[in-house]
Amino acid sequence: MRPDWSSLPSELLGHIADYLLATNDVDCYKDFRAVCTSWRSATEDPKSNLSDLRFRPRRWIIVDEVFQTDARLMINTVTGRVRRKDLPLLRKYDVITTTPCGFLVLADLEPPHAARVLNPLTGHMIRFMAAVPFELGISAAALFCESSPELLLLPDRCQEQYSASLDRTGNFTLDECMISFLATRLAVGGGFSTDDRAMFVPYPFCFAGKMCHQLEQFAIDGSRLFSYHASTGFADLPGTGHTNHCFYVWCAGQPLVVIMQQDRFQVFCMETGGDEDELEPVNNIRDQAIFVGYRRSLSVSAGSVPSVDANCIYYVKSTDSALDIYKYDLETQKQERVSEAIDSLNPNTLSLASLPFTLLQLLSSYTINAWESQLAIQRQQKRDAESEYIKSMLKTLRSMNEESGSSTST
Repeated sequence: MRPDWSSLPSELLGHIADYLLATNDVDCYKDFRAVCTSWRSATEDPKSNLSDLRFRPRRWIIVDEVFQTDARLMINTVTGRVRRKDLPLLRKYDVITTTPCGFLVLADLEPPHAARVLNPLTGHMIRFMAAVPFELGISAAALFCESSPELLLLPDRCQEQYSASLDRTGNFTLDECMISFLATRLAVGGGFSTDDRAMFVPYPFCFAGKMCHQLEQFAIDGSRLFSYHASTGFADLPGTGHTNHCFYVWCAGQPLVVIMQQDRFQVFCMETGGDEDELEPVNNIRDQAIFVGYRRSLSVSAGSVPSVDANCIYYVKSTDSALDIYKYDLETQKQERVSEAIDSLNPNTLSLASLPFTLLQLLSSYTINAWESQLAIQRQQKRDAESEYIKSMLKTLRSMNEESGSSTST
């Protein structure tokens, strides 16, 4: 006699669903609900409650942002689970960027290019009315769903930030405050927005003062913390003369400050409240590993990710015109080269690393590589085409004038 799986008790189905959501395997939860009507009726619809963290991607990162394809490779930094997600819906939109927790930020193909945010695990989309500022290459973004969804866009080139709420029409609101930008950019890049306990994002005013004090304390130039080139900046840091660098990363439920002084790292714990500017040294991050880069920083559970060692910091730097991945052991305070790095995931650009890529290489690439938005690329292509057209017209006019002058003299 074949078992009737559709008759399983609701209580048991609820326990299974809770287990899947506890590890943020929302895609598996969605597949679970699709088995039959009784399983679906015994569980909650992910699209019915946007404010529920269980139904939002948390601790997922999109490690290859190859915009020429519909597929995205996602890694859960806590469980180490890898998922290749086919997203044909991307063909209907311009891909702008991704958030640290795995949302895709999109824009309508037609003007005014209103912003959209896609949850790749559930297929749910949040539709904003505000138009994406297409003149800029957006390199970082964050989505906040406390009361009403709010989208934050951060370009590297001009050190400005743009925000829009769900019901705002027209354009994104521009904030040109340098201190606010640095604090928000560091916090978003470090994954702070993936956890609601990080209360200083997107308006990290109390955090901003502490950050400036810390940068001054370690002689770090805040205006040089970011690079908009895919594989330069931090990767070439030892050769620039600016050897001190600062990273912020949300690690195992606490905000950490990682200071790089030449090839030596120091880790500190930063309190999220109070007026104290002192940092508490951290000598052991236990089973965690930290990846730092000019673009982003993140922590992963070393026991869940193959070839990644606990209590270590991984980073990319250039050596002899090549990019290599180095590991710094916090216990021994020694560094060693562990692998060649990926300089580019663009299929039109030859990468320095050889296929197939390892998880270590993909995680390291995630910290230094970021693609410009399709909207910005199209805008630049249009400007280039207009420039070429003007040059062609001027050349034609000069030729006509020369021929006219020649006929007149004759």
